[in-house]
Amino acid sequence: MQLRAGQNCRAAVREAPKVSALQSIPPQQLRSHSIVQAASAPDTRFDSAAADDVSRRQLLAAAAAAAAALSAATALPAQADDFTRTASGLLYLDVREGEGAAPQPGDVVVVHWSGYTKGYQGKRIDNTSVRDEPYEFVLGGDGAIKAFSEAVSTMKVGGIRRVEVPGDRPELAYPRDRSQRFTDELVSADGKIFKYRYGPQPVELGGQRALDFVLDNPTLQDFNRTLLFDIKLLTVRKAPR
Repeated sequence: MQLRAGQNCRAAVREAPKVSALQSIPPQQLRSHSIVQAASAPDTRFDSAAADDVSRRQLLAAAAAAAAALSAATALPAQADDFTRTASGLLYLDVREGEGAAPQPGDVVVVHWSGYTKGYQGKRIDNTSVRDEPYEFVLGGDGAIKAFSEAVSTMKVGGIRRVEVPGDRPELAYPRDRSQRFTDELVSADGKIFKYRYGPQPVELGGQRALDFVLDNPTLQDFNRTLLFDIKLLTVRKAPR
C-alpha cells in the first residue's frame, strides 16, 4: 500500500499464515487452485501513531490486495488439455517438478497424498499432510493401486503431481469387488474399518465411506467413479542393487 508523504510510519514484516502442503480444496475449485501448494507472503504492521492516520477503507483495501496477490501466486489453472494421458489411460499434471532421478522398481517411496471422489460430489477421501503421516510403498510391488505406482514411477523427489483416475479404468483404481478390496484385518478400534488389500487407504471412516460408496453403488455411471489425487514425493529409499 502506498503511504502519503509525512505519515512517518514504519512497517514490520510479520509471517503470513502458511498453506498446507496438501491443502483441502474441493475438486469444483481445482481449475483455479492447486491442492498441493505452499505459500507465504509478508504482511505489514503499523505503529499506533501511523495507524491513526490510516483509514479503515485503506486498510481493508490493502488486505484485499494482499489476499489477491497470494491467490495469484498460488493459482494453478488445471484445464483438461493440461493433463498428459498415458497408455494406460491415467491422466496426470505436474504441479511442481522435483529433483534428481526417478525411483526404480523395488525402491520404497514415501509420499503425501490427498484424494477426492471427483466424479461424485467431490468428497474428500483423505489428506495425509494434515496428520503428517506419509504413505509409503514398494514401487512395482502389489501394495498400492496401479495408478499410484504408475504416477510415482516417473516423479522426482520434491515433485508434486495431480493424478486423475478415470472411472472407466477400474484396473488402475481400487477393486470394485469388495472381496478383492478388503482383507479380514481390522484397522480401527471400533471394528468398522477393515484393511484394504491395496493402498493408499483412507484413515478416517468418513473418507473410506465416501470412497466405498462410489465403488459399490450400482446406480452410478463410470464417470461418477473418477478419482483425483495429489501426490508429493517426499523421499526414496533405494533398494539394494
